[in-house]
Amino acid sequence: MQTEFSAFAQQQAKAVVGRVARPAALGIVAGVFFLLAVAALFSALFFWLEPLYGPPIAAVIVAAVALVLGFLTTLPLMVKRRPQPAPAPASGATLPQVVSLLAQSASSLGPKQSALTALVLVIALGLMARGSSEGKKRD
Repeated sequence: MQTEFSAFAQQQAKAVVGRVARPAALGIVAGVFFLLAVAALFSALFFWLEPLYGPPIAAVIVAAVALVLGFLTTLPLMVKRRPQPAPAPASGATLPQVVSLLAQSASSLGPKQSALTALVLVIALGLMARGSSEGKKRD
């Protein structure tokens, strides 16, 4: 029974890591490329302004532009935002799997373990029913 539960948990963990790791890695790579593009734009701005105003003034203008852009990008973080609504409850595809695993291993459990298993199932079903009724009230 323990190995079935651990295999089930490992399978779920691998699925979650796969869903999270790929977009995170692609986001980091995209961020590096955007930083390179912004650095190139600041460099181009400096070299465009340098013949007109001289090196010190061109550097100050580029720094001021960078400062304004930095403030503009942090503006959404400074403005208080509403918290996002709670995510919808899961589809419940995992509960039948857990119930079938518990049913298969019920013959090997003692009376106390069976009672504890039944209690855990009742709590899980109660929480799921409570979550689905709260979701209907919000709509």
